[in-house]
Amino acid sequence: MKNKVILIFLLLISFSGFTQNLNEKEFLILTFEMDRNKDSHGTFIYYWVAELEKYEKVDEYKEPKIYSLFLHEFYGSEQLESCCLGKVSYPYTMTTATEFNFPENHTEYLTELRELVKKNREKIQVIKKEWKDGYKEKVTVYATSVRGKLCECEFGGDTYLTKGDRISFPKGDYEIIKDYLTKEKRILLFKDFSDFDYSNTDYRTGK
Repeated sequence: MKNKVILIFLLLISFSGFTQNLNEKEFLILTFEMDRNKDSHGTFIYYWVAELEKYEKVDEYKEPKIYSLFLHEFYGSEQLESCCLGKVSYPYTMTTATEFNFPENHTEYLTELRELVKKNREKIQVIKKEWKDGYKEKVTVYATSVRGKLCECEFGGDTYLTKGDRISFPKGDYEIIKDYLTKEKRILLFKDFSDFDYSNTDYRTGK
């Protein structure tokens, strides 16, 4: 696959109300893959996004802004539209009014983006935990450096995340940035994710 996902459809056309002015940014898509030796059915995968700033000094560290990224289509189209309008979004809320009027190729777009992320990721941390009765858990954290746009908004629910948290949905073309995590570019990620609560979506098994 090329290092770029070409968006086949235009959300601006499909969702006529979108007004959020989005700027292209450079950031990391973080993938958390969690495996357990008991009570588990495959690998659980979660996605987050980290906005990083260029450093003025080599030894300078800035805490990255990290928020949820939804790369699976489990929400209603009206929640995606709300987020891209800059309004509060409730992606886990399903009612009789929930709509699924996504663009024709929305599912394919997300699938290709997940594949792009997986093929170009770098392992940045492995977290191992053990409990009594032989229970073990392994979380592998990957980072994929990309350039693209996000619809970002406030989370309004109380499932998985906390009300007021920032969430995001991908929008438009995405391009891989090579050699992003280097000292030469002074864009680094040193964060320890050992205590990070990565469970931000419904469980997704497999890879």
